[in-house]
Amino acid sequence: MHPDTAFDPGALKGVSILVVEDVWQVANALKRVLEQLEITVLGPTATAIEARRLVADQRPLAALVDVNLKGEMAWSLIDELSEQGIRVVVVSGYAHPTASTSRPIAYLQKPFAEAELMAALHAIVGEAS
Repeated sequence: MHPDTAFDPGALKGVSILVVEDVWQVANALKRVLEQLEITVLGPTATAIEARRLVADQRPLAALVDVNLKGEMAWSLIDELSEQGIRVVVVSGYAHPTASTSRPIAYLQKPFAEAELMAALHAIVGEAS
């Protein structure tokens, strides 16, 4: 799935999104951008274990998940989130990550522009509605 570039940022207001990113600077930047759009940010967290804990306590509508978390591939987490009906945007520095999941997901390759991030989120939030 590739994100559409036309979107209404207001459609994301109040949406709960889990951020799973192991690079502190990237996680912090994502959180800041999302909060500026009045998106409820769950996390960020740098591990799949903590992400599962956060999801058990609060159920987000969507998640931004870095595919490589300190050397641990996050495909099982992505599968679990998808199985729970949580829409996932996979974030990766890899040009073509090998996915173990057959579920539809959005994909953003690092580095990406804020507009690409918002378009991907809008696409998956629209699917969840």
